[in-house]
Amino acid sequence: MEIGLLPALGSGIAELRRTGQDSRLIDGYLRPYARAFDRLWYFSYLPESAADLAGAADLTGALRVLAPRGRRPRLWRAVEIPIAHRRELRRAAVLRVFQVTGVIPALIARCCWGVPFVTTYGFWYARLGRSGLPAVARRALERIGLRMAAAVIVPTEELRAHVVRLAPAERVHLIPNGVDLGRFAPAAERRSRGGRVVYVGRLSEEKNLAALIQAAAALRARVPCQVVMIGAGPLRAELEAAARAAGVPVEFPGVVDHRGLPEWLRGADAFALPSFTEGHPKALIEAMATGLPCVASDCSGNRTLVKDGDTGLLFDPRDPAALAGQLERVLTRPEVAAALGRRGRDLVAREFDLGRLVEGEIDLLKRVARP
Repeated sequence: MEIGLLPALGSGIAELRRTGQDSRLIDGYLRPYARAFDRLWYFSYLPESAADLAGAADLTGALRVLAPRGRRPRLWRAVEIPIAHRRELRRAAVLRVFQVTGVIPALIARCCWGVPFVTTYGFWYARLGRSGLPAVARRALERIGLRMAAAVIVPTEELRAHVVRLAPAERVHLIPNGVDLGRFAPAAERRSRGGRVVYVGRLSEEKNLAALIQAAAALRARVPCQVVMIGAGPLRAELEAAARAAGVPVEFPGVVDHRGLPEWLRGADAFALPSFTEGHPKALIEAMATGLPCVASDCSGNRTLVKDGDTGLLFDPRDPAALAGQLERVLTRPEVAAALGRRGRDLVAREFDLGRLVEGEIDLLKRVARP
């Protein structure tokens, strides 16, 4: 059986590498897919090849990357894929669309050749402006894509409740985001790192990172606190300036390859995620998997993982003082930090094993594939 893989609109392997996530795709998805299917067709929006998948030489027999010769406008390329690669699309028994923003080629293949597709709805995409589409177009694409999909994967019950208003309930499947439990494992011995608080993700407005700097500044007089912000984004310069003005030591290591991320987490005392909104945050799951005590904003996506006082601590994202108070608890009370970290790891090990979840996804793809 052959399957086609469609990334988010405008994305590709190089974009994932830029954000440190290409190894997550390779290890978590492409290798299990290659074991389950005869051929993987990856339809990229970027000029690249399978050789760009670092550390994936073992996949060259199963994986083919189909890419443009040069850069194209993303909508142009979305329509071009079914034209330039119609032979490969017609050979696919099913298409796996990794984000609903990438459904345009899948919709065309569905209408022209009856190729079924499975898409993920992992966030409130209609509210997210990063795709470059106007809000009306995002909502229309979401509505049509969800209705036409043979199956929709959602990571949380709240997102399922939204999707079933647009697609038949029997086509909506709850498969949460997962983590490689072997790679993201607790340190053999956890010791204080001097109040080191780590954040992993995009440096952008919705992540509310100014609140983390304000919280660290409030703690300075009574608790040692240093912040590490791993990632890239449009607010980096602004955040650096805010940290200097507040006198807060903040380290900006930039993008870290996913395979190296566990060491950064194991070298911290706490993980903070102050976002205004989240879908089902992979970074939070990964931090919990390492046994790191996690302090997260009280928003819907974070509440699916953090039960306040049990598997982590929650706070109002509009109140930096509340964030400071929760950080102070885990930085000054080792017994509280250890208990939160242990219960967080137990939850992730029980419910978010990536290997098991991807096997369930593969089973779903085989069920909806055409003969």
